[in-house]
Amino acid sequence: MERSEIVQKYLQQLDLHGRSLDLNFLKKINTRHVATFSFSSLGCRLGNELPLDIESLYQRIVVQRRGGYCFEQNGLMYEILEELGFKVRLYLARVIYNQDIHPGLTHRITMVEFDGKDYILDVGFGADGPRIPISMSGKEIKDGDRKFRISEPRAGEFHMQIFQDGNFFSLYRFELARYGQSDCELGHFYSHKHPKAGFVNHLVISRILDNEIRSLRNLAYWIIKKSGTQEEIISTAEDFRQILIDELNIRVAEAESLKLYEQAKTISLEI
Repeated sequence: MERSEIVQKYLQQLDLHGRSLDLNFLKKINTRHVATFSFSSLGCRLGNELPLDIESLYQRIVVQRRGGYCFEQNGLMYEILEELGFKVRLYLARVIYNQDIHPGLTHRITMVEFDGKDYILDVGFGADGPRIPISMSGKEIKDGDRKFRISEPRAGEFHMQIFQDGNFFSLYRFELARYGQSDCELGHFYSHKHPKAGFVNHLVISRILDNEIRSLRNLAYWIIKKSGTQEEIISTAEDFRQILIDELNIRVAEAESLKLYEQAKTISLEI
């Protein structure tokens, strides 16, 4: 399938076909993507092969509804925006969760230039990620009930930050170095193959909707709203599969769901 055909089918899925390609379009494609196509480590947990070519990404994320994580979700988004004519650049980032640490480059993001201004459009960070493009200007950006900004605490070092508990919290940091697909393949290989990688060892799935965030980690399931957070510990394989399919929009076979549930139960017993 040609890239142009993939892009048109993707836009039809999100009801974005024929829209003006402006900043409002970038906001719409971001919000609709994270609400429709779940962030997911499903393939990592099941040991699936996860090639990064655009047709494989389209089939897994859009057609099969298997979800995906940053190298998949942001990889697909990059290809779509580039095909539409947006000026996009690929960067890799280090997930730090507000710590002064130096982990590997295991997060992929996309910078989009529009009307002379740069934005980070990230559809692959999960429940804490933004639903809209975040300006590189350093200004606070309101995203529904949440606030984000990109700060530069050191020259040339940029932090994607979310406002939590009265302060800005750094999710990841990145530098404006030159990266290519080969760099993504390395980070992706570690993230879905290394025995100590987080996504290999934990099932993480989320959807960011307009009024709530749905987030699963192993057997813990949260629904996060402005009014508060509802938490549930899933206790049966049937409930587990129902949440995957009906609430997280993941298509999974019964045997796969049972395997994931038993894996998650083992992790819960070990904690």
